[in-house]
Amino acid sequence: MVLVPALVVPLKLLLDRQGPLTEATGYYPSGHTATALIAYGGAALLVARRWAMPAAVALTAATGAGLVLRGYHWPLDVLASVFLFSAVLLLSSVGMRRRSG
Repeated sequence: MVLVPALVVPLKLLLDRQGPLTEATGYYPSGHTATALIAYGGAALLVARRWAMPAAVALTAATGAGLVLRGYHWPLDVLASVFLFSAVLLLSSVGMRRRSG
């Protein structure tokens, strides 16, 4: 979880992207989507049940869709977070397997 603000905040400052309904900047990538993906995905990895990862994907998708539909983020803001933090989650899962393995 500590990687979410460590990666999102500098990217928001560096890229300085405007939001869909405001002239304020700092919307890219979506921190809420990143947090949802890491929280739900991390929990799914820890629970290690067959239904857990599909549930995590559905909850993360619902979070991202809600942010776009409510006008808080552009779709690309959400997709960038999904791709970036899916890679972070994948690397974390590889590390977990090596330690337990």
